[in-house]
Amino acid sequence: MSSLYQDLPPTFRSGIVGPIMHHIAAGDSGSIVGIGSVGKSNLLRFLQRQDVRREHLGEAWANYLFVYVDINKILKQSRWGLLELMLHQLLTELTNRGTEEVVLKPIDDLHQRATQTETSFLALRYLDRAIGIVCNQLKLKLVFLIDEFDELCRTMSARGFSALRALRDEYKYRLMYVVATRLELKRLRDDASEIEAFEELVVPHTTWLGPYDEEDAEFMVDRLGSRYTQPLDGTMKFEVFRATGGHPGLIRDGYSVARENGSGFFDILKDSPRVQNECQRLWFSLPADEQKVLISLANHNTIPADQASIVKRLQRKGLVGGPWTEPDTIFSSLFANYLKKQPDAVKTHIVIDYNRHHVWVDGRKVSPLTPLEYKLICYLDERRGQICSRDDLANHLYPDDMVFDGKGVADNRLDSVVKRLRKRIEPDPKNPRYIVTVRGHGFRLDDKVEA
Repeated sequence: MSSLYQDLPPTFRSGIVGPIMHHIAAGDSGSIVGIGSVGKSNLLRFLQRQDVRREHLGEAWANYLFVYVDINKILKQSRWGLLELMLHQLLTELTNRGTEEVVLKPIDDLHQRATQTETSFLALRYLDRAIGIVCNQLKLKLVFLIDEFDELCRTMSARGFSALRALRDEYKYRLMYVVATRLELKRLRDDASEIEAFEELVVPHTTWLGPYDEEDAEFMVDRLGSRYTQPLDGTMKFEVFRATGGHPGLIRDGYSVARENGSGFFDILKDSPRVQNECQRLWFSLPADEQKVLISLANHNTIPADQASIVKRLQRKGLVGGPWTEPDTIFSSLFANYLKKQPDAVKTHIVIDYNRHHVWVDGRKVSPLTPLEYKLICYLDERRGQICSRDDLANHLYPDDMVFDGKGVADNRLDSVVKRLRKRIEPDPKNPRYIVTVRGHGFRLDDKVEA
């Protein structure tokens, strides 16, 4: 484990760690929802620390095995990919724990079988057996900390979520999941009913992760001051906190510019390319309804009553209110400055309402799309202007049909979905303007309105 997590004080994120551990001690799974670059990975790894487990789980701390699963390491965004990665990380954690070879060997064998083409379809059975060894033979309670779960939540088949639920039901109160995402699970899925059984496990115990509180923000800035032997005085620290709102990514840049430029640092910091990039990442991680309300708040416009629930959601995320601003104000003056420069709406021919699953073309509401058509337009929309390869599109639309040996779905299946979608949204489907074919590569959504 990186020394970064070992260096954090035991009180780190205390208002959040306590409730998460309380749910785990009760045998419950949970969800962590947090904005971009806010430290979700940092928090999950912190939960693995021995002193943290000892503090919150008491004498039973040694009876828990926390397994960190980073979806960025997945071999394929699919049900099989998740099961294989969970097996791999379980084996790695047991090895690091110094588990005896007599226990490691059968789990290693199960993992090897899960990666072999002829037996990979049995990955669920192999993970089931491995969990049984941990829970029944080693008498441990198993907690999978699943990070960067957003894309997999969007693309994994409903069978994958059913498998996770079935495993938990088999090892009730001995197997738990904590999943970390930028959005709530139901907002990530085209048809939320497909994952309802899994949602019932984690959503009731959702933790909203926002920027640092005052204690953690001060620790981080003081640590930077010690590292560079240039601590900030109390006044400068407060100015950094007010500018950054305690956002981890912004704090790093805020400290660096403040120590080099003193009291005039804000004017330099707001134009910093790194700060602009951090704000942009944060901006693009938000759905359209939240973006619209944030722009209104940044420009001091009155928020309509029917959007009050969106403001409350932004407050839970830590984007509105906080220790260094008013309850109905943008959490960071840097981010507020960025928001004031954003147009009220990006002008495009195609607009997607992700909340209601509606698609509009030039102000015309398109008749309801099939699940595959909607999945395709959303994938292209998230990558507007970028070429999406045929393989990536096929893997997104048919994840369970993209087998481990690399043989994928037939081209005509993908072409059929593209053809049907074009009939729905193109003025002239035979001469498409929006879903453009890039010969030899794939497709691109290209629909910006000319200025």
